[in-house]
Amino acid sequence: MYQNPPRHPALAPAPPSTPARRRRVVPLLLFLTLFAGVFFGGSYAQASDPDVRIRPGMAFASLDGRPVVLVPYERHGVRGMFQLLTQDMFQTRLAAVDPASGSVLWDTQLSDELIWDVSVLATGSEYAYLATDSGLVVVGLADGTVVAEGAGVRGLGEKYLAAASAYGYDPAARRVLALNAAGEVLTIGVDRLAAVRADAQTAAAWSARLSLDGTTTTTQATSQEATAGGERFALRDLPFGTPGTMLVRLGADGRESPVGGLAFVGGELVVDGTTAVGGPGLVMVEHHRSANDGGAALSLVPVATGQPTATVDLAAQVERALPGPDGLVAIAARSDFVVARGDELIHVTVGESGLFG
Repeated sequence: MYQNPPRHPALAPAPPSTPARRRRVVPLLLFLTLFAGVFFGGSYAQASDPDVRIRPGMAFASLDGRPVVLVPYERHGVRGMFQLLTQDMFQTRLAAVDPASGSVLWDTQLSDELIWDVSVLATGSEYAYLATDSGLVVVGLADGTVVAEGAGVRGLGEKYLAAASAYGYDPAARRVLALNAAGEVLTIGVDRLAAVRADAQTAAAWSARLSLDGTTTTTQATSQEATAGGERFALRDLPFGTPGTMLVRLGADGRESPVGGLAFVGGELVVDGTTAVGGPGLVMVEHHRSANDGGAALSLVPVATGQPTATVDLAAQVERALPGPDGLVAIAARSDFVVARGDELIHVTVGESGLFG
């Protein structure tokens, strides 16, 4: 039988070579990379920053022997298409800020709810305890990791209450108090993770202070008069219709003596309750930026001279001033977080994100 002769190897079609395939793939990958960069980068560059609001429930803590400030804040909105695809539109977060450098040490998300109350109840050497609308949340101070929350807190379990007002702190005994769904009061020692039933005396003292539907109390942030270093100070209107107020010292005999003679338009002393804050020999004054600019500003003023050593502009009025160790003061003013350290005011950016979040 006749058979076709074998074809010469030189005449057989050769399969596509690996280099040829690579020459087609590499341009495609370059095109996709360029497109992704232009698409995501362009959307990020053209978008506005999310709305950030510092919550007043901040607290000082100690991390590796140095003070840090725990700053809860809301971050609403995203910037760019990549964040839109990968991040929650509404976030409540907790940041740890180093007041010595103004740097953010860590920043962790706590919730994706639109409205979600949170405040730092207590801090130890290992953990921070937060009262939130989802119950008690315990985070590690080293990196902000959520260690336990809600029903996951041992001793609370399914009887936990999802309300910030159901939790409190007893600084004298260094313990967190919790009310559960059965009406029982439980305690958690600082740097412990398990709740135990409170003794009868503690339960009686705290049962009326903890509730499911309580309201969060706010500390007064500004005042016309306040005590600082054992002395009384005030801001008084200038005479003869001159715009502004002047810092004065109130004597025991009722006399008022000017301090420095500088005018602060729309001035208010920044206080924690009834005490002026600002470190030894210093007070802080919230005021208008000028007679023609009603925007808020914050000045650090020595009571010896009345002349500010530092001034920063604010987006809004001061909502909370929290004294800390070594004369430190943390200030929340809506989107602004400021630390007073010595005669300096350090404006710290919280909630800032890059292209990838």
